[in-house]
Amino acid sequence: MKIALLLCDDISEKLHDEFGHYQDMFQHLVNKEDELDVFPVYLYTESGAGYLPSIEDYDGFIVSGSKHGVYEGHSWLAPLFSTIKQVFEAKKKLVGICFGHQAIAMALGGQVSQSDKGWGIGHYQNKWHQDSESLVLLSFHQDQVTSLPQGFEVLASSEFCPYYVTRYQQQVLTTQGHPEMSAEYILAIVDLFEEKVGAKAANQCRQSMKASDDTLKFRQKICGFWKN
Repeated sequence: MKIALLLCDDISEKLHDEFGHYQDMFQHLVNKEDELDVFPVYLYTESGAGYLPSIEDYDGFIVSGSKHGVYEGHSWLAPLFSTIKQVFEAKKKLVGICFGHQAIAMALGGQVSQSDKGWGIGHYQNKWHQDSESLVLLSFHQDQVTSLPQGFEVLASSEFCPYYVTRYQQQVLTTQGHPEMSAEYILAIVDLFEEKVGAKAANQCRQSMKASDDTLKFRQKICGFWKN
């Protein structure tokens, strides 16, 4: 199975030596036998150039996270939304992570905005609707989906984040969390961006990270999703 990663960002250059590049983290979300090809939508170069894959050449697609907002006026957002629509209409498998979760919602008729609840960073608890079991993933976001596209359902949520995991039939799976990231990376970016998020949110994140999470289980769920 061939998977295309629509890479919408990279990590800070200050963290490259320790953590590599953002695309390196996504190998966790595919099966070992799958091919994961990286297609940057937006490259941080002087030209800001990026490129998109040929949809017919791939069985599935992942839309990555990004520091940007899906409602901002960047020139690369319209081509990204168009590609998401084409993938959806072609009935190809589609996974969205954080910004990707929001981009899929926006492209297919949902709504996204900056949440008045503030930053969701580190661990916070959600619940699966099917069995009420807890779901805790790494998170780093301020924007949230506020309404879903037609036909989508909520699989897991919390009072803080009502649309934390969503699905469209067996074709689309999205999450506001970051199953591709490590706890060490989240702590590193909290240290790096503490001034932006505020000391209170940063300290709450550090405290929350002392508990375990469900990252490995959720990665397995995504790996299984490609085969269903």
